[in-house]
Amino acid sequence: MTSRSFTVIRWLPMLALGLVPTLAFAAPTLIEVHQAPALGPVLGARAIPGQVVVLRAQTGGRVQYVAGPAGTPVRGDEVVVALDTAGLLAQRAQAEAAYAAAQVAVDNGYSQYQVQLYNYGGANPWNPFAWFGQAFAAMMGNQQNPWANYLAALDNRRAAALQAQAQLQSAAYRIREIDAEIRNAYGVSPFYGVILQKDVNPGDVVQPGQSLLVLGGAGPAQVLVQVPTSMSAGLRLGEALEVASNGRSVDARVIQIAPQADAQTHTIAVKLALPPDTGIRAGDYVTVHLPAARSTSLGVAIPKSALLPGRSLPSVLVDVRGVTQLRVLRLGEPLGNGMVQVLSGLRPGEIVVNDPPAGIGSGYRLRTASGADA
Repeated sequence: MTSRSFTVIRWLPMLALGLVPTLAFAAPTLIEVHQAPALGPVLGARAIPGQVVVLRAQTGGRVQYVAGPAGTPVRGDEVVVALDTAGLLAQRAQAEAAYAAAQVAVDNGYSQYQVQLYNYGGANPWNPFAWFGQAFAAMMGNQQNPWANYLAALDNRRAAALQAQAQLQSAAYRIREIDAEIRNAYGVSPFYGVILQKDVNPGDVVQPGQSLLVLGGAGPAQVLVQVPTSMSAGLRLGEALEVASNGRSVDARVIQIAPQADAQTHTIAVKLALPPDTGIRAGDYVTVHLPAARSTSLGVAIPKSALLPGRSLPSVLVDVRGVTQLRVLRLGEPLGNGMVQVLSGLRPGEIVVNDPPAGIGSGYRLRTASGADA
């Protein structure tokens, strides 16, 4: 809660109330009324999870599993939604067969290359008949070079082996691609939290990009408030604003201010970080107290304990020259620290009775505990 230094209470000597000395009440106190600080605008907002993740389909298919409806708690790294992977598994088996065939082709290609490498089909230098055969072939017009033929055959064997190696790598990458698609068929929670929204059911057919689940983190909630542009000039990152919910007020720190306003609503989205253990849950309605645009005060402030108990209208007892006077008040907003704003009925500097006994009103004379009149 934003620190508000009211310093509106000046504790005076302990007094007692009564009409005659024999009538005494529990000794209340008298307090002086001071001005209340200026109050800024109060905007309605809602609490949101500190972390929100939307799981969307990365691949098309039929939904096979959903962890549960909205409100189901989930653990980190838990599979919360899954698509049918039968078709992908069949494609993977086919890719594995293609990989095995490519591996055989690679082994055969390198084997053929080795055979060609060590099998030079040229003339044997120790065989004179081979020399005569080559000379006779040259006279008949056959000008082929055995060494050139050998190199060409060797290059063909090497090209076949390299082509088989490329097909093997392609099959391996295809298996990796299918494995990635299989992983994308499973939606995993990135944190411990809860399912906020379920968009699909088992048996639904989804397309890539379609929303499946919305998950919210289990940490402290945040507050999302839409601030009109006319009220957003004084907001700063790190500033503490008062957030109220179910009669309880806490301080929330500004952690994000949208860089531009919404063109339709002319508001700026502002996020506030709530402290832990506030009791405010995601989805709760809250009010956010913005800082006042001006430094002028609005009304006065008194403790709630100064209000007379059992009255249908808010009332206090004012000390008027030692005699109580009943005043009916018009109250404003609660100010925190047990204080309440008074819009009319009191003026700064007046003295009121704090913790007044029930059943008394105007005309009671104030006297001190020792018997002297106040």
